[in-house]
Amino acid sequence: MTRRLLGACLGVVVVTAWACGGSDNPNPVPAPDDVDERPTLDAGTDAGPEVDAGTDAGPEVDAGTDAGTDAGTDAGTDAGTDAGTDAGTDAGTDAGTDAGTDGGTEPVPDPWPTDAVTNYSDKYGIGRVKSVGVDAAHNIWVLNGASIGVLRADTKQLVWTSKPIGQARLGFGTDKLATGSSVICGGKAGEAYVGYTSYDLEQDPEYPDLHPNYIVSPGQCYYPYQGAPSCYSFSQRRFDLYSQGDVDVVRLNGAGSDVELGVHISQSAGSSRIGGNIPLGIQNTNDYHYDEDRSVFSCVRVMKGPYAGEIYIGTNHGVTRIREYTYNSHRHPAWWMNNSQRAGYTYGLGISQDGYLLIGNDWKIGIIPPNASLKYWDAEERKSDMPADVNPAIYALNIFVDPVNPGPDDRRSSEAPKNYWRGFQETKDGLYYVGSLTDGLWEMKLKKVQDDPLKFRDESYRAIEGMGTNSILSLAASEDGSLFIGTRGKGLWRLKPDKTLEKVQGVGGSDIDQLVYDPTVTPGALYVLSDGRLFVLRGY
Repeated sequence: MTRRLLGACLGVVVVTAWACGGSDNPNPVPAPDDVDERPTLDAGTDAGPEVDAGTDAGPEVDAGTDAGTDAGTDAGTDAGTDAGTDAGTDAGTDAGTDAGTDGGTEPVPDPWPTDAVTNYSDKYGIGRVKSVGVDAAHNIWVLNGASIGVLRADTKQLVWTSKPIGQARLGFGTDKLATGSSVICGGKAGEAYVGYTSYDLEQDPEYPDLHPNYIVSPGQCYYPYQGAPSCYSFSQRRFDLYSQGDVDVVRLNGAGSDVELGVHISQSAGSSRIGGNIPLGIQNTNDYHYDEDRSVFSCVRVMKGPYAGEIYIGTNHGVTRIREYTYNSHRHPAWWMNNSQRAGYTYGLGISQDGYLLIGNDWKIGIIPPNASLKYWDAEERKSDMPADVNPAIYALNIFVDPVNPGPDDRRSSEAPKNYWRGFQETKDGLYYVGSLTDGLWEMKLKKVQDDPLKFRDESYRAIEGMGTNSILSLAASEDGSLFIGTRGKGLWRLKPDKTLEKVQGVGGSDIDQLVYDPTVTPGALYVLSDGRLFVLRGY
């Protein structure tokens, strides 16, 4: 096997090497046609965004080939102004505490049906949505374009936003705060994290030597390379780019009758940040000038272990870790070609049995053991200012899955293949599984490195066949040792603990766009988004 342990949080090299930096509430249920940006939800459609999102965008400059160079010139310089400039200091901590029913912020012990399969879209009037998440109080959050809904665990009522909020408040478009919404993850009781997309930045004709993702600060005179004859000065047009995409934290209001904006995630765990506490959104933690993580394609909430409650988001550039309202951005399995870094879009996120972060992007997979200090999560080696009891979060594994697309050994060819990984999970027996949009499902056996128990080496692979398709959209591992497999066009499958395959009955639809497993209830709950409709399986 070809294995390379590579850097994970550096920027692209262009001119020179850059540091990487049923509902009865008054808010109407959105019509099914409001589900946006997911053509796979419509019967008979083909690839949808999973096929072309990132297939030829970005890796050459690590993001973006079709983005307008001046889009976003009026993209809302007040982004996050209604979220508070003290992002995350107290947002949402008391949401709903004075509500008659606690606004959904008090956990209700296992409030949902324990039937083997329940169609929640029909039973609770949810209809068709594009993403689902569950929070610490077992409230179920759903996303439908600009509309955000929450099925309350205490009242069993579905509450929708009464108006667009946060990054959706100005509508969607390249000249707005986002081009669309993408995913939702439950957070602490009564809260959720909503991911948005924007376009990838390209070389700017007015700043020809500037890194596409570098934004000059107010008062800064920036020389784009050593020996440059002149510097680049501040541009309000480019500064406004900071406000696009990223993540909002939303919450039930005090009465539990509406969903409101809590905070736009802007607080970096690192020391590199703009003065005046201006909320910029998610920027590179080690250098805020780089606006690389602009679009969110996936998210996962850690549901057990010492880091329960933390959120990971997969972006157009890597993975950002969020602890309540503070982030560290970013990490990614990557490789180099022609002095630029290839990272790929990150759709496949999972949490291993030991709590390690599992990453699958367009090219590679990686495993990172988390560390206690969020400030140093992006550190790949020990830094001079790190306390003795803090360790860097060094990759346990960072590889191409060679049996799928062997390719050139050094992976420096422009023909290096993409796998379009869409899922990465570990089952109870210690085996790992990666699912590709184009290359099917693979079982991977890893072995701990003898002289470094935090690291693995890949030992063997085998293809899992029998589902009638090589297009995998989602994966989830359950407490009983099963692996659930969401396919495009062939519905939901289960790889049982004895490693035999079965088609899961009772879940209608053909495209399984999202799987979310909640082990905090007994029996465990598997949330299945099939053709935009929500089913929940219990008993695994």
